Amino acid sequence: MIFTIPVASRVEDFDQEGLLTPHAVLSVFENTAIRHAETTGYSPMGDSLRNGMAWVITNWRVEVARAPSYDQPLTASTWLCRTPRQATREMLLRAADGEVLARGQAKLALVDRATGKPCLPTADRLAPYGPETATAFADRLPRLRPPARWDAETPVRLRRADIDYNGHLHNTAYLDLALDAAPDALCRAGVHTFRISYRSPLRPGDAPVLRSSALDAGGWAAAFVRGDEVCAVVAVNEVLAPLP
Repeated sequence: MIFTIPVASRVEDFDQEGLLTPHAVLSVFENTAIRHAETTGYSPMGDSLRNGMAWVITNWRVEVARAPSYDQPLTASTWLCRTPRQATREMLLRAADGEVLARGQAKLALVDRATGKPCLPTADRLAPYGPETATAFADRLPRLRPPARWDAETPVRLRRADIDYNGHLHNTAYLDLALDAAPDALCRAGVHTFRISYRSPLRPGDAPVLRSSALDAGGWAAAFVRGDEVCAVVAVNEVLAPLP
């Protein structure tokens, strides 16, 4: 079942050129997914707070073909795709004429908050979504890994406002913090693609550092490191050959 809603954008969703920001694109996708879940009678937040079972995003892949402007009417579509090994959220952001402006894919895991261990979602839990077989992307990319070397290391201060209802740093905050440290030239050129790999959630009281570097093939990547542990990786405008 493909779920589509109009996008209600806000003033703070746009940059100084009047274009939708990468943060806003990600927020639109995440909030559309929540709305879709609620139409099935399921509340992801309620399940997390009452039952301790949380849908957690392990990876994001987003491609922005053309950043929408502030005066464009938009719709967002999402659907669940299930393979034998995992479930994914597929996303499309469209203009009024049907042009696909951005597409995204989130890999999901159902996690027991008390133990931190993933659980396999049952067919009954997924059935109300009417899983589809189509995906937003026609190709697959290699696994996102931290930079083998880094040109810069900066401390990261976690804000209380960036912590979500699961007690973790919110998904979009990783992108914001990474882009704050990105080279000015990259940001001026525009963010056309980004990927985020969430490995171990950052929590209040953590004091990670951000290790970043330009990528040899093009683009830029950064790793959130707590002690010796890589907690998340963000890559922007990568130049990659898809997997065969």
